Amino acid sequence: MTAIDAPKLMLDLYAGFGGQSEAFVDDENWDVLRIDNNPLLAEVPRMRIMDIEDLDPVNIGPQRARIEYIHASPPCHAFSLGFHAPKAVASRRGEEYNPCTKLVEKAKEIIDILQPRFWSIENVRGSIKHLRPILGEPTLIVGAYVYWGRFPPVQITAAEIPKKSQKDKRHSPLRSNYRALIPLKLSQAFKDAIETQTRINETPSRW
Repeated sequence: MTAIDAPKLMLDLYAGFGGQSEAFVDDENWDVLRIDNNPLLAEVPRMRIMDIEDLDPVNIGPQRARIEYIHASPPCHAFSLGFHAPKAVASRRGEEYNPCTKLVEKAKEIIDILQPRFWSIENVRGSIKHLRPILGEPTLIVGAYVYWGRFPPVQITAAEIPKKSQKDKRHSPLRSNYRALIPLKLSQAFKDAIETQTRINETPSRW
């Protein structure tokens, strides 16, 4: 297989159940690598259990030259507007709350080093004001899902995807992962947008 024929690589960081990469997994034209630090997710296909903060992008090795798309969904609990989330608790107490953004910063550092053709970082609406200094204004908001990045226009509406509350598994040790799971339709919309982009050598600045 030549370099031209080799599958394109998608790197899915803070992958959880791998929702953002789900549409790519069974496509022979794509090679997916998911990374998360939760050992309970070890059986998720294409998963490597490790701490993202320990990831050295250079160790991606020969795959680096063919990375097409990097996605990251850093844990959102610190940014959540939910009643029991740290932000809401601090607000009720009249306390200032400044969530840690180091996991977002690490994701952006990896993206900047590997320079994929497309990239996205996803989080909740409550993260916008905290991530604006790092990532700028969101590129796409679909229902509860907020994306920053460099990717083609994605054709999907909030009405087409389930609400996070519909995915809740209240008594599961992976409850937060179920709630954060990006729907397959949203993953497919990203894949369709990326694969139908026809201008190979440039990406419009508005992305």
